[in-house]
Amino acid sequence: MNYTKLAREIKSQVDFLTGKKVKINTIVKALTNIEIKSKPKDILLILKQSILTLEYNYKEITTENRNKIPDDAILVIKESNGYSAIIKTTDGNSLVIAKILLPPGSCTTAGITLLITEFLEINGVSVRNIYRLSKEIWIIVDSESAGKAADALNRLLYKSNDRESSPVSLVD
Repeated sequence: MNYTKLAREIKSQVDFLTGKKVKINTIVKALTNIEIKSKPKDILLILKQSILTLEYNYKEITTENRNKIPDDAILVIKESNGYSAIIKTTDGNSLVIAKILLPPGSCTTAGITLLITEFLEINGVSVRNIYRLSKEIWIIVDSESAGKAADALNRLLYKSNDRESSPVSLVD
């Protein structure tokens, strides 16, 4: 990689972000010190150590008023037109949350969510949304897609030469 060329390309952004005129050599030195921590193989090893659970009977609500979000909402997101929340429900045709609990030390590994998203798409699973929390990944799917999602995630996380178990937990 040509670090000098890259440093020249990003110099104006670095100057803006730091509020100073930064020398090209300083940027080159910083770039050479960047350590890429994860590779695809590392991501797969992390996923093999993860725990998958499926939680049923949720729904998504939207409102413009934050005070109308129930206190027991498990996730609240501020959007441009108001708020969106995931809450428990007893209604039919609900949402399912596939939760992947990542092993300790993996919260800074980049690319895990992208790999999961692409894998599910390749396997024909329609994902409504995916959230990356520090130690968990939440994949929201319609109840009709839950079986297909569970099967695909089970294959991704647990089917390998060294681990042929299927530790998927189902939670109502």
